[in-house]
Parts: sequence; structure tokens; C-alpha cells
Amino acid sequence: MQRSAHGVAVARIFAVALLTALAACNQKATFTPPPPPKVTVAPPLVEQIQDEAIFTGQTAAVLSVDLMARVSGFLQEASFTDGADVQKGQVLFLIEPEQYQAQVDLAQATIDQHQALLKSAEAELERQTTLQKQFVSTQANYDKALADRDSERAAVAEAQANLKTAQINLGYTKIEAPFSGRIGRRLVDPGSLVGAGGPTKLATISQLDRIYAYFTINERDIPRLQQAMRERGLTREALQTVPVFAGLSSETGTPIQGHFDFVDPVMDATTGTLQARAVFHNAKNQLIPGLFVRLRIPLGPPKPTPMVPEAAVSADQVGPYVMVVDEGSNVAMRRVSLGPSQNGLRAINSGVANSDRVIIDGLQNATPGRAVTVVAGKVASAAPAEP
Repeated sequence: MQRSAHGVAVARIFAVALLTALAACNQKATFTPPPPPKVTVAPPLVEQIQDEAIFTGQTAAVLSVDLMARVSGFLQEASFTDGADVQKGQVLFLIEPEQYQAQVDLAQATIDQHQALLKSAEAELERQTTLQKQFVSTQANYDKALADRDSERAAVAEAQANLKTAQINLGYTKIEAPFSGRIGRRLVDPGSLVGAGGPTKLATISQLDRIYAYFTINERDIPRLQQAMRERGLTREALQTVPVFAGLSSETGTPIQGHFDFVDPVMDATTGTLQARAVFHNAKNQLIPGLFVRLRIPLGPPKPTPMVPEAAVSADQVGPYVMVVDEGSNVAMRRVSLGPSQNGLRAINSGVANSDRVIIDGLQNATPGRAVTVVAGKVASAAPAEP
């Protein structure tokens, strides 16, 4: 009896399990999709921003001259300290002048000699002229006297030219500073033979109270600069009124103010750029030739401009863009034109409206056309940019 009861209980449990399995098989499987991913959006922050163009330039001296030995001889003196400031007209090098002074003296003596001969030839010509009028001398004697006089005149002119050449060469033995500036190290020591077989470079002098900064303007920036010039009524000749600000790589801002100086009228077809130049007063020697500097050129007065976090801006081969969320909570791409950066924010010159919901966080979930869950955010105000 006990075995029979146990068997009945097992049969009942099996029957219940079988009925449960059959009921589960009759139910249809259903899939519940996950909710759309979350992104944080915010309208752009609108601030008064001055549009500007940023370039990288390289400094160069306004004047830079290689001092050369133009005559041959032994270098007698180098009368300056390497790296010193020198004044215009200061004698920097002296090449042995004795032989060139001797050439000057010789040329002067030759002039004196031919002037004496010329005087004698003129007297002889005068006598022959008188004798010929008296029919005492022949025409041949007169012609010879005339030729001697003209020959001595030419000899005097030649000797005077030789004297001038000798004086010029004597002047080359003293090498003076052509302008006030800073001289580099001497490249030749006193006692060395210089100028033999050709000019010898002795040193380089540069004017540093003003400094050039050369930079290139690409095809994308040229229309912006031209538009800014038109809005301000500037002509190419009035470019020198346009301010340019420079900053070193170690500086956070662009504190050194200068102005436009030159723009090449012809574009380089191989690079698609225009070369331009700014000039800076450099009384404090903040700049030296050869430095790379950041250049900032303001483009017109400040105006209301939408700004978004730098992290919200992406770029591909076509150009920069931002992601926005439309009224249907779907992601859309907006191509934008970028303005200046300011403390982590980037100005948007075009492509975004002030009312657009720009994705500022969760970009990894932002695929164009994808539905998202919107979380409201805010773009924090940027601190004023340093000059």
C-alpha cells in the first residue's frame, strides 16, 4: 500500500510538470526593446565674440646683412664683442690697409705725372698752332702735337679712375656697421687671410628694434579676410591700419601688438596660399628672428555669436560638424563654420541656430537618424579671453 501511494504522488507531480510545459509551449515569445540611449543637449551659449583669424608665423629681422671681406688681405682687427649691439658707422673689422694705401698713393702719383705731361703737350700744341699760322711748321707737326695733347688728357682721366678704384678698395679695408643693430659671432679670427679668391663672410648684423612675422593665408581664410576688409572699407593700401597680435608658444595669449605690413598680390599655385607679413616694434627684445609665433587678426567688431563646448565639435574629411537633436528626438548632423576658441568653448559662425539642441555629452550614442532620450544640459559661460 505504501508503494502504491508513493507511485501515485510521483505520477501527479509528473503530470503537473507536463501540463506546465505544454502551457508554456502554447505561449508566444515577446521582445521588449531597450530604451533609446541618453544624450545631454543644450542650446548654444550666445556671447559677444569678435571674429578673428589665427595663423602661425615665423619671425625675421627687418634688416639682416652679412658682412663680407671684399678685398684680399690679412684680418688685423675685429673690434666688437660677439653678440653686442653696434651703432651705424662703427668700424667692426680692419683688413691690412697698407697695400691699398700704397695703391692710392701710386694712382695719385700717376695723375700728377700725366698732368705734367698734359701741360707740356698743351704748350707744344699752342706753339705748333702759332707756327702753322705763320706757315713755318708743317701740318704733320701740328697733328702730332694735337694727338699728344689728347693722349695725355685720356691718360689723366684713366689715372683719375684708377685713383678712385684704389680709394674704394682702401675703403673696403674698414668694414663698418651699415645700420644700428646686433651683431652675431665673428666667423673669422684676426690673422686669417680673407677675401682671397672671392668675398669672405665675417659676421652677420641684424636690426632688432622692429621684427617681421611672415605667415601664409590659405584659400579658406582669404574670403573671410576680404569680407572683413570690405565691411571696414579697407583697401590693400590701408592694410597697415589692421592690427595683428602675436604670442610666443610659451604664452597663453597674444600680448604683442603690431600691424599688417604686406600681402603678396599673387597666390602660390602649388600651395594655394598667399604670403603675408606683419611688423612689430621690438624695443624690449621680446622677439628674436627665427621664432614661431601665434598670430591673431581681429575681423571686425564683436557680435552675438553662438558658442558650444569644444568637445561637441567633431570633424571629418569634409570639415567640422556638430550633432543636434530635432523635434522628433532624432539625431541630425550639422555642418558648421568655426570661429575662435575661448576657454574651452568654440564659436560657431554658421550652421547652428540659437534654438538648436546641440549634443554636448553622449556623442558616442549620437548616430544620425537614431532616436535618443534627451537630457537637458547647459553650456557654461566662458571666461574672458586673454589679449
